Order: sequence, then C-alpha cells, then structure tokens
Amino acid sequence: MRSARVSILASVYKGEAYLPAYIAQLQQQTVFNDAEVVFVCNEPSAAELKTIQTFQASYPTQVQVHSVSRESLGASWNRAWAAASASLLAIWNIDDCREPGSLERQVRAMEGADWALCYGDYVTVTKYGEREGHYRSTPVYDAAHFARAFAQGGAFWVVRREVANQVGYFDEQLSVAADMDLSLRMAANGLRMGRVDGVLGYFTDAAQGLSTREGGREALVERTVVQLRYGVYDKVQPELLAAAKRMRLDAVQNFGQWRPLTEIMPDYVRYLRKRQPLWLLGKLRFALRGVLAKLGLLPRLHSYFNKEL
Repeated sequence: MRSARVSILASVYKGEAYLPAYIAQLQQQTVFNDAEVVFVCNEPSAAELKTIQTFQASYPTQVQVHSVSRESLGASWNRAWAAASASLLAIWNIDDCREPGSLERQVRAMEGADWALCYGDYVTVTKYGEREGHYRSTPVYDAAHFARAFAQGGAFWVVRREVANQVGYFDEQLSVAADMDLSLRMAANGLRMGRVDGVLGYFTDAAQGLSTREGGREALVERTVVQLRYGVYDKVQPELLAAAKRMRLDAVQNFGQWRPLTEIMPDYVRYLRKRQPLWLLGKLRFALRGVLAKLGLLPRLHSYFNKEL
C-alpha cells in the first residue's frame, strides 16, 4: 500500500454492538484504499478484539489496534494521533455513521487548501443507524465566532497532523469536551478552518459513547472549563464554576505532561484580560435567560438560533 492519504482515529469503549457496522462503513468509504484506521480500544472485551483483529487480518497494512486501560477520550485520541502515519487525520468514533463519500470530499478539500481543519454539516440522531434527526447546518468559518463557540461540532473533523506542533494535542483532562477545547484553541491561535458542502454523517447522541456515557453534568462542567480557559465568560454558568476550577485551567495535559497555555499562546494573559468585561454581560445574559425560561420561550429561541452551546 502506498502512503495513506488519511488516518482514521477511532476510540472504542463498550462498542461491541457498533463494530460490525462501523467496519462495513469503513470499507464503503470511497477513500478507503488510501486510508489507514487506528483503533484505540478501552478495556476491550474478547469479542471486540476478535472483531477488530479479524478486520486487521484482512487489511494488515491499513489497520492498527491499540488496547489500553480505561482513559479519557482526549487521551485515546492523542494516542491514535501519535500512532497515525498520514498527514491528515479524521475523527470518526464507532457510534457515528458517515456518508460513503464524505471523507474523500474532506480530504480533497484539505489537499487543495491551507486549512488546519475541515468540517461540514451533519445530522444528530438519538439512535444509531437512524438518518432522520436534527440537521446541524454549520457556519462558514469566522475566527471570532469559532473562538467563542463550538460552531462546527467535533464528530466529523479532518485535521492536519501538524496542528499538534502548533497548538498541542487534545487535553487529556477532558472526556467530553476535548474536541471543543482544541477547536477554540485553534481559533484563538488564528488557525484557519474550512467547510465542505453536503451532509458528512450522523452523530449518535444517545449517552452511550465514550464521550457521553458519564452523563450531562460532566459535559456541562467540561464546557465551563473551556469557556473559562478561552475567556468566554458571558456563557459561564455560575453554579458550575467551583466544579470547573477543580481542573487545571492554565495548561493542557498531553501524554501525561502539562503544557502551559502561555507557551501555546504567548499573548494568553492579555487575551484573557481583554475579555474580563464579558463577566458583566454574562450576568445580564443569565438574568434574561431566567425570564425567558419562566415564559417558556427559551427552547424556541435556541431552536431559532440552532445553538450548540
């Protein structure tokens, strides 16, 4: 096999039910012959390993398998990132479904542009394998907006391998918001992102994956960590501050080592200082939210703006 055009990073945790369909979808990708797949299996069962190793036996030069004790999603993605051989890396977890030509569209776009990351539209479904759900129409990249919001989601990224040299890897403290954190870090550092047209895939939001199984509060706390870290103070929910501050905010953890954000962003202190007035805006924001919630208008407003945060 010639050098892979893209390495697919797949974290696995209690994924026995998903693996056969996932492997079938991998082989249906139009770019599959030019791809490699890096599985990181968290506490794998014998059945999971047998399924993956059978697949590996059919494509020995294209499939890597790494078995680990239970670790955060950020740690698993970093492990796969470091093991991957291609210059382009695709995030694709086993409980999400991709359109057969989606990876090739993204790879072609990345090969023809200087983007650090490629994203696109997707559909959020409540049951694996469904095709009907909430259509997530992602916006055209805007650095200021993406530095404040997880505007594109993280389920269907293709990212350049060299991004790790520019802004570091995923923060291993995070099991739910590792992709959100890296996205805002990239935007804050001025890395360009771009989108491709058309639906890329179907994100399963059923509280069953490695990133969602722990429940809603963990997701909210980790989101607050990211907001505090990048000065999105007007969106910080006050009741989550104490829990968020139990994590280290001034550094990201990569392969067990701490990397200060002042090293990644030399202007980091001034970056946060300029955003201090947003605390006041946040107080006004949450006061208004409280009024809208009492009137029953908040869900309608969220639907109108198609919000992710």
